[in-house]
Amino acid sequence: MEKGSNRRVKTAIYLCAILMMGAIAVASNIASIAAAFPEAGQTKVVAYLISAPCLVVILVTLVTGKLMDFVPKKTLMIAGVLFWLVGGVLPYFMDSLGLILVMRLIFGVGVGIVQSLCPALVIENFEDPAERAKVMGNMTAFQMLGAIFFSLVSGNLGRISWNIAFLVHLIAMVSLIAAVTCIPYKQPVKTSSSGEKGKFRPTAMMWVWCAAFFVYMSGAQTYANFASSLITEQGLGDTVAAGYSLACFALGGFVMGFIFGKIADIFKKLTLTVGCVVLSLSFLIMTFAANLPMSYLGAFICGLAFSICMPCILNGAGGAVPQASSGMAVSIATCMQNAGMTVCPYLVTAGGAAFAASGKLSGTQGAMLFSIIILLVLAVVFTVIGFAGNKKTI
Repeated sequence: MEKGSNRRVKTAIYLCAILMMGAIAVASNIASIAAAFPEAGQTKVVAYLISAPCLVVILVTLVTGKLMDFVPKKTLMIAGVLFWLVGGVLPYFMDSLGLILVMRLIFGVGVGIVQSLCPALVIENFEDPAERAKVMGNMTAFQMLGAIFFSLVSGNLGRISWNIAFLVHLIAMVSLIAAVTCIPYKQPVKTSSSGEKGKFRPTAMMWVWCAAFFVYMSGAQTYANFASSLITEQGLGDTVAAGYSLACFALGGFVMGFIFGKIADIFKKLTLTVGCVVLSLSFLIMTFAANLPMSYLGAFICGLAFSICMPCILNGAGGAVPQASSGMAVSIATCMQNAGMTVCPYLVTAGGAAFAASGKLSGTQGAMLFSIIILLVLAVVFTVIGFAGNKKTI
């Protein structure tokens, strides 16, 4: 029978994981928020609401990794959820875009802490590789569940008023209660009886995993960035259809999260390779979809593949270093993840230009095809890592 303490920490990890994709919580309401601030323009609104928090996350993940050496993870998670809650909800009361930006920066601090802590808690509390893989997969499922919740609830709240959409962030109250009551209070690991704090001890394989994560996200993030443009350029639907496509993606990720452990047991060292190949297939389906159902199918498969790759890479980075260094390793990996997301639109747009030069494909389709090349190259790299890399990882 599963120990009660394990059940409690799993509950906390899962309920905090729903906040990991919080940066997209108000994405579906960008147009209505931009309409409320016509002097700013949509580009500036997107920069303030979406880009600014993501840039903060890159810095915060590194700082959080270092703080894990000195501050209990329970304390850090509570602080992260509070930043997330305050920065997310307070814009409801504001009518100044400048003040909203300040809140979004605070919100980004919360997102960065939560993104670092959730996988770090998995690695700290579950040593058995099979159980760790299962919990990491379930964590990804709840992360996707959060994306579904944000897409549906925020969109409906935004129909009432642009500022009411920010109240979707009140969901963090549930996460805060779980963090306070279910996460065990553990002092950071010490390396000696003299009380010296454990030093971060990176390995070459950890840096390989982190670099691979950066490259992976620079290609894998293409769908999320261009979903709306892809559907509208192909004449398959409007922004509402794009919203349903993102929901299909999140649903696929949610489903895979719960069966990830079994998938990892079947494919073992080739799990990441399979994930990249399936993701490439989903991109191909969406790029040339002749109708919306086909596009939605591609989005669903994309979510499945995404939730295969994410826990594998986080497991790989965290498992490639000693236990005392796993928190920082995961934070660096998360930092590289967000850096890849930031670079993605510029990289794939430039790379996809060659495909679009013939005039037979749109720029968005070209970007998708260029991303497929990135993912297939990574499939080869992950095959090599799987057989020659750290045996502790998937």
